Amino acid sequence: MNFTSEILHHAAAMAKSIEADALIVYADVFSSLRDIDSFLDETAGFPVYLAARGESHEGSEATRANIIRVPGIRLTRLGQIKIAVLLGFSRGHFVKGNRLVCLSGIAGSGRLDTLVIMEVGDEFEMFAATGTPEVASNINPEVFERVLDIATTLGYEGREGKAVGTTFVIGDVNRVLEFSHQMVLNPFRGYPEEERNILDPALEETVKEFAAIDGAFVIHPDGQIEAAGIYLKPETGSEALPRGLGTRHQSAAGITAISSAIAITVSESTGTVTVFRDGKILIELERPRPIGPWTPQEAQAFPGLRERETL
Repeated sequence: MNFTSEILHHAAAMAKSIEADALIVYADVFSSLRDIDSFLDETAGFPVYLAARGESHEGSEATRANIIRVPGIRLTRLGQIKIAVLLGFSRGHFVKGNRLVCLSGIAGSGRLDTLVIMEVGDEFEMFAATGTPEVASNINPEVFERVLDIATTLGYEGREGKAVGTTFVIGDVNRVLEFSHQMVLNPFRGYPEEERNILDPALEETVKEFAAIDGAFVIHPDGQIEAAGIYLKPETGSEALPRGLGTRHQSAAGITAISSAIAITVSESTGTVTVFRDGKILIELERPRPIGPWTPQEAQAFPGLRERETL
């Protein structure tokens, strides 16, 4: 813990000296949050946010810090930071103009090895696209977080060993449906509202199964799934997207350019999850490549990823 303790100590001092607005620590680096008790003592009265996957550190003794729940999958170091900031942003913890000190490392290693100082401004993709305190003020943050969790899981794991590409569109449902049409019979049609809400954990496997259907999911701001298998056909385009992004991404960007919806895409070829708002890319979360050789299932599921890469 000596190396990590030094990083924590200097990060706390640096956050104060540069007048940072908050400090974010990827908590899954540690087996117990007791490992950072002295750090929390040093930062008493200073906003500290601990990013933790799933239910890890549930009921933690570190009640002096805020917990930001991130998807329970492996992420790159930068991905850890990006998603923690995005979810904090969606909850109104951070706003454009904030200065953040972020620490991350490999989950379970007990060692922090990356420090990022972030000005929440135009240089960071998600905040260049929006100037409001929330990712989408008209969408329940829990719904956004739930969809993002399912999307990142699909991007990382695929479905039954096969890569999956899909799109989730949240909010402004009437406007979205005006510029789309049903490609196949809607599998959610006729079900009571309470049985098709994406916040229901029992619906997760159903959503993942229907993700293999061509087309997009359309979801109400409160989580009700309106339809799956929707073909998006916005008449107006978005800003020019980076090369290599296909029709799925163009349609997602286009529908958010003409509506107040948020769109989340999962790339079938790379597993990258991209969030769109106002016709622009809000954030991209790349699927981390595994340490060591590909398994046959991984090689088949993600042919677009050829190189080995450490976390």
